[in-house]
This record gives sequence, structure tokens and C-alpha cells, in this order.
Amino acid sequence: MHSHHPWPKLHPSILTEVKYSVTVGFVLTACTCYVRFTSFRIPPGFHRFTALIPVIFLLPILPAAFSFIHHRTIAAIFFSWLALFKLLLLSFGRGPLNPSQPFLEFLFTATLPVKLRSGHRKTSIVSITDILNLLCKTLILICNAYLYRYHPLYDIYTLLSLYTCHLYLGLELVMTVTGITVSIILNMPVEPQFNDPFLSTSLRDFWSRRWNIMLSQTLRQAIYEPVTSRLGPVVGLITSFLISGLMHEVIFYYLASSRPTGEVMTFFLLQGMGIIVEQAAKKATIWRPHKIVACPLTISFIMISAFWLVFNPLLRSGADERVLEECMAVVTYLEDVVHAVLSKVRVLV
Repeated sequence: MHSHHPWPKLHPSILTEVKYSVTVGFVLTACTCYVRFTSFRIPPGFHRFTALIPVIFLLPILPAAFSFIHHRTIAAIFFSWLALFKLLLLSFGRGPLNPSQPFLEFLFTATLPVKLRSGHRKTSIVSITDILNLLCKTLILICNAYLYRYHPLYDIYTLLSLYTCHLYLGLELVMTVTGITVSIILNMPVEPQFNDPFLSTSLRDFWSRRWNIMLSQTLRQAIYEPVTSRLGPVVGLITSFLISGLMHEVIFYYLASSRPTGEVMTFFLLQGMGIIVEQAAKKATIWRPHKIVACPLTISFIMISAFWLVFNPLLRSGADERVLEECMAVVTYLEDVVHAVLSKVRVLV
């Protein structure tokens, strides 16, 4: 007789996290209603900005409602950065938000990292290629999390490489799933947020056209374009990376729960300086490598500087240990689910 494997139960902390998510969802919906109504009534400018200040101050507080590091970090990116900057742009009549949009479009555009293609409808909102790509990257991320079980055996560079893979795949999958869900609900295609960043041939290519495209576009509209129009492109570029660094310091505060050290901001300033040097070298025809050489050099520069300046604060604060615990808890739960399913199949057979 086959032994029956019980179906695994969700940990109480997960149920609590779900309650927090529902509460935050209601708060965001109420805030969006207020923002849309206010933007209808008040024209762009200082008065609209003043009317939206309560929501602007509330958004950075919302991520603190979550106890899981993954949820808190994602909420910080979505609300404390993207949604906040979109509201600032809306205050002055710029950006992707428009109060004349249908409510659901306005809600999703305001609170999620999505950009709708209203003028490009197609027969299939989500293609088979999109689904296969999503499944493949999900499987790789699960394998990456499974490898964390053996983290005491790894040297620091192997572990940091796993963290880098985790960061990229986790962020892309969250944004891809968000985009697919919004596409299905609205029956409208959504622009992808990542464009194979590992194929970047330059720092500018990586940061402006391939990595986290929504954040890049928001920074361009909110910081780069107004600063460039007054002080020139170099100042605009450095200011954009400075603001990006400051916002990442905020996100890392939610992630590590420790005082900012300035290392993450230094990382982004280094990237901005790298782009300036890169552009000057290309203009002077000193440096025009083939993409076979440019691609690994670009990714190596980003990863080495990230190992040095981005992951160090996480390692010192012990945040990486909490991330490992959450990942291994998920892997253990998935294993229990698989065992329970196989057990039921054996009983049926």
C-alpha cells in the first residue's frame, strides 16, 4: 500500500502577507480614484501638484506593510519609485498618465510597471513565444533558488553570480507576469520591460534600451529631458544617474533595513561616468569594438562594479541570508507539493 503524502499547508506568515497585499491594493485603488478625480478638476501645474501631495507622501510608506524581503523590495520599486515619479509627471501634465483614460487603464498605468500599446492591437495579446520564454526563465530561477541550499560550499564570486541571476530573472519575471496579466484584463498589448540586457554592446545600450525600460523612460521624462534643456546632456545624464542612485538607496533600505552607505549611489554615478567616457571614445574613434568584444566587456564592467558596490551592503547587513531563507522556503514548499501530487497519482494508479 502506498503511503499518502499530506498536502502541504501555507505558513501563517504567507496568509498574513496576502492580507497585507489586499489591504495595500484597496489603498492604492482609493488613491488612484482620488488622483484621477483631482487631475480632472485641476489643470497641470503647482495647484495640481499640491493637491496630489497626500498620495505622493503615502506611496513611499506602503512597502513597509510587507514583511517578506521580496515583496517589500518589489513594492518599493513599484510604488516608491515608479508610481511616485508618474504622479510627479502627471502633476505637470507629462508622462504616461492621463485622467481621460478609462479607469482600469489609469489604475494599471499608475500603479504598475506597464506601458500600454493603445495603437497596436493584435489578434494574440500573449504569444506562445512569450509563454515559453516565461516558463523557461521561471525554471531557471527555481534551479537558481535550489542551488542556494549548497551556498556554504560556494566561494564569494559564485554566490554573487547566483545573486545576480536571481536579481535579473526575479525582476524580469515579476514585470513580465504583471504585463501579461494586464494585457489579458484590458485585451491590449503591453510593451516589454527588458530587452535581452545580456546582449548589450555598450553601457548606454544597457541602461537606456535594454534594462528595466520603464524606469529608464520615467527618468528620461522626469529628470534627463528638463535638466538637459537647461544645462546640457552631460549634466542631464549625471543628474539622472544621481537620482537613480538615490532611489536605489531607498529601495536598498527596504531590502536591507539598514542605513544607506552611498555605495549603491556610487555604482550608478560610475555607470553614468562610464557612458560619458564611452561616448567620448567613440566620437574620437578611439574605441569602436566589434559587438563580440563589446558585449562581454560591457556586462563584465557592470557585474564587477555591482559585486563591489551593490552587493556589499547586502552582505554586511545580512539581508542576503534572509533572501536565502525565503528562497529555500519556497523550494521546500514546491518539493512538498510535488511529493503530494505524486502520492495522489500513486494512490489513483
